[in-house]
Amino acid sequence: MKYIEKKMREEGIHEPLWDKGLGIRVSMYGKVIRRQKPAKATVVNDEAILRYARPIDLILARAMHYSFIIMMILSVYGYFAYDLSNRTH
Repeated sequence: MKYIEKKMREEGIHEPLWDKGLGIRVSMYGKVIRRQKPAKATVVNDEAILRYARPIDLILARAMHYSFIIMMILSVYGYFAYDLSNRTH
């Protein structure tokens, strides 16, 4: 993301003002890179992201996506596997 945003700043495109400190744009960048084509309506600059994305960025975007899915599966499993309401102290 650092590389892509650096190249975008050199072109005069700045990161979204609504995402100061939150980091939500990271998942949006990953989604654009995984999809490999710009969306019709988006809050980030898809064309610039795709223009500056490197092959390693696609690998990182996929790793972020799969790790999120695994985390959600483990969370759901943990919720149903460990019933904490019936514990005795």
